[in-house]
Amino acid sequence: MSFKVLKAGFLATIQDYGRLGHGAQGMSRCGVMDEHAYCWGNYLLDNHFKAAAIEITFGAFELEATQACLIAVTGADLDFRINGVRAQLWHSLQISPGDHLSWGMPKSGVRAYLCVRGGFNTQLLFDARSVNLREHIGRKIGCGEVLKCDESSASADRFMPTEYLPNYGNEVVLRLLPSYQFSEFSINQRDLFFNQTYHMSNASDRSGCRLSGAPIALKRERMISEGMSYGSVEIATDGLPIILLKDAPTIGGYPKIGTVLSLDLSLLAQQQPGAKIRFVPTTIDQAQTERLKFNRFFDIVER
Repeated sequence: MSFKVLKAGFLATIQDYGRLGHGAQGMSRCGVMDEHAYCWGNYLLDNHFKAAAIEITFGAFELEATQACLIAVTGADLDFRINGVRAQLWHSLQISPGDHLSWGMPKSGVRAYLCVRGGFNTQLLFDARSVNLREHIGRKIGCGEVLKCDESSASADRFMPTEYLPNYGNEVVLRLLPSYQFSEFSINQRDLFFNQTYHMSNASDRSGCRLSGAPIALKRERMISEGMSYGSVEIATDGLPIILLKDAPTIGGYPKIGTVLSLDLSLLAQQQPGAKIRFVPTTIDQAQTERLKFNRFFDIVER
């Protein structure tokens, strides 16, 4: 055993890089919401890019270590403490048996990641360890539960360079790649979409981010359902955008104005309701160049 859960908090689940290759069976991609923070956590521990971590949403989460373990906590600042003392984020840390780890209220961002050397040892379900509550795959972490990982220790002191630290401010600019349905929206409606500032709705969750703002007029409100991709921006019947996220269904029947660059969705994952959201157009060349650079740095091979 490795960690005993003393307080389960609002929502904490085991997540990894995601459940890829099962969309044809109707299974969501799922996985971590903030890929940037998760990948850095595993990188600091020299883990495989798919190593499972704990995604802690809004804090109020407490653990007791039962053995030595090398960890890294990345993502949101949820007032992470070790034995009551503020601890470093984006930094490898050695934990000893009996240490008390706690996450309080959000100071910046909403999702923190606890990564451990070698990853958490949970059951593989459909080629991934990711929990998807909407699809009843796995469950959220409960009080009294024991979370297993391998014992580890190291003298290496690894940390993220400050130039890579993200800014979880309350305004996010999302780069959008126009979809094949982009032309179905009039020039005036496209201008309205790109030139306004939306706000994140209270109805947002791991399946999708709903936005509030000036509605867009639609030529057709619904269409035959078709396959959906992570980051697709649907325009619902009320004329407002829904950004599809990790636990979204694999098919949908709303018109799509485009798809957000996957790397930009990490910042979106750290926003609370009311955050300001804007869209700017981008190109497939820019999207592919940035994705390739990110994948090469973290040694990511998607199959």
